[in-house]
Amino acid sequence: MKRYSLKTLFLIPALIGGTIISHAEETDSLGMIGDNLDLNAVLETFRTANSIEEFENSINSSESKINNLDLNEDAETDYIQVIDNAEGDVHAIILRVDLSNEKSQDIAVIEIEKTGDQNATIQIVGDEEIYGEDYIVEPTTSVSTGNMPPAFVIINVWNWSSIRFIYGPSYKPWRSPWRWGHYPNTWKPWKPYRWRTYHNFHKHHHHSYHVVHVHRVNKAHKVYHKHRRTSNHIKHHQHHNNHKNQNKKNGQQKKHNKSHKKGHKKHKN
Repeated sequence: MKRYSLKTLFLIPALIGGTIISHAEETDSLGMIGDNLDLNAVLETFRTANSIEEFENSINSSESKINNLDLNEDAETDYIQVIDNAEGDVHAIILRVDLSNEKSQDIAVIEIEKTGDQNATIQIVGDEEIYGEDYIVEPTTSVSTGNMPPAFVIINVWNWSSIRFIYGPSYKPWRSPWRWGHYPNTWKPWKPYRWRTYHNFHKHHHHSYHVVHVHRVNKAHKVYHKHRRTSNHIKHHQHHNNHKNQNKKNGQQKKHNKSHKKGHKKHKN
């Protein structure tokens, strides 16, 4: 394996318009609704899209198998709308699902900022009701650091097809024309896959993207919060109930273990 000197490691971020961040272990399942929309796969689809309309079509395609969401629990996948809220060189591209004519729930937001003539930064932030707090995915690559764990480099995404499109002179912020009960003729919902099957479809994307818990695209994040939508219905979703039950079981187990250790110590004395 090729090794890099300390001097080289400091030069790499400057060359590619990024910074080095440390590696963090990721678990496969969140135990949340977000298990049914892999944000790594979403970002990869966004990277290769030639327009935001194409991106929306792709994530809702049965062939791509990216969308596995069933928020209204009717045993069919939901349609994901894509809405770009732009202010200057900042874009907050929302992924949203209508639960009814009156209720909507944000799934995630792709946050983008142009940071130079040929530099742009991107993160996709999962909504806390769907993914938990501060679940953020960004593109990255790794470099060897000798005997140390691999370091990750944040990527300048200016050359992504989608980025060049939204910063093109003729671009007008995309707002999905589709709403509850009004969907494209080409879209047909399907029965969601089991989690393990779904996860296996997209786990290879995790080599190019990873989870962080730090917001780097702060201007876009502020723009997004002006437009965020959430629904109380999601708090009672089956996945949330399972997650809460698991937390309750874990808490009971910890309490039992603590009591058991205390009793064992008393018996030993």
